[in-house]
Amino acid sequence: MDKRQHYRVPFTGKAKVSTEARSVEVQISNMSLGGLLLHAKKQFGLGKELTVSISGTHRGKTFREIVLGKIVVTHLSPDGNAYGIQFLDYLDKEQQPSLFSWVSSRQKKAISSFLREPLP
Repeated sequence: MDKRQHYRVPFTGKAKVSTEARSVEVQISNMSLGGLLLHAKKQFGLGKELTVSISGTHRGKTFREIVLGKIVVTHLSPDGNAYGIQFLDYLDKEQQPSLFSWVSSRQKKAISSFLREPLP
């Protein structure tokens, strides 16, 4: 049973995750107003706070938006690691207008499973 407060929608994109030590390239596979699922070769610890910088194109315009989050679920495997990130604040149409619009407009495409296979 899915206990999430906000629906998750498919979101395929690359991002940079920053910790106090360095930046790492990651892959995002889904997102909601309250969090996202990312895949990385690097291992991060449960409870770790991260800055996620997401770049892309939405409605013909490029964007770069930043979210702050905390790792609340980990799935480690030899093929790659998946991390459930809970945002410290929900996506906001003023602070993250492109991401907010993307997630809000895809409600009918919601997915229920938390972990998906890592993207190629």
